[in-house]
Amino acid sequence: MHIPLSEAIDRYKREPGAHGNAYDWYRRSAQRGNGVSIHGHTIPAMKVGRQWMVEESDLDAALAAMSEARALLVRRTADYDQRILHPGTVRIEGGGYRVSDAFHFLWNDMDRARQRSDGCWICNRCWTVATEEHDGEECHRCRDWSPCGTACTLSRIRCRTCGASQAA
Repeated sequence: MHIPLSEAIDRYKREPGAHGNAYDWYRRSAQRGNGVSIHGHTIPAMKVGRQWMVEESDLDAALAAMSEARALLVRRTADYDQRILHPGTVRIEGGGYRVSDAFHFLWNDMDRARQRSDGCWICNRCWTVATEEHDGEECHRCRDWSPCGTACTLSRIRCRTCGASQAA
């Protein structure tokens, strides 16, 4: 069954974690690409008379996927709070972490957005902030232009509390 795009967006905005774009943004998106993005899921939109419409089942599927992603985020955050790490790069509420052998790199989205901090390395054994050694050579971009943003000079990560260490 088709429902008006405005109703679909109202339903989406009532969901926890929904992004706050204005209705006009979604309408323009429908005009440009015959679809709207609901939390990363593209829903086809069609114009019926003078009104944009979407298929309700498509909206329901996108909202269900959004709910599943939110539940996973809550579970991963609870796991992290209990010091349970998952391999790879993992999103948690407010940021995320990336596991690398004996350490994990933790970041906060707000600190990154405000350019206060890119994050820090945390020891997987004792959960204290690790120190970084920067004895590596700068990359071509850092030498000649601006910082590359990848910590290219990072050579070693070391935990002063438990003595864990790894080459970067």
